Amino acid sequence: MQMSIKSKLALFKRDTSGAVSVEWVVLSAAVIGLGIGVITIFSDGTNGAAASSNEHLAQAMTTAATTN
Repeated sequence: MQMSIKSKLALFKRDTSGAVSVEWVVLSAAVIGLGIGVITIFSDGTNGAAASSNEHLAQAMTTAATTN
């Protein structure tokens, strides 16, 4: 026996099996967005720290090379 279009639409409306997938996609997108935001905020600070460390290391190596 074939179902009418109205009954098929009613079944489709009550079906929530795909809702979990949509929630996971939204949650994953939010986590990725937050991660990109955090990386953007802290990248300037880490670049500054790396440059400072590089300068101190270069100075220490120059001092060590000239004292021997």
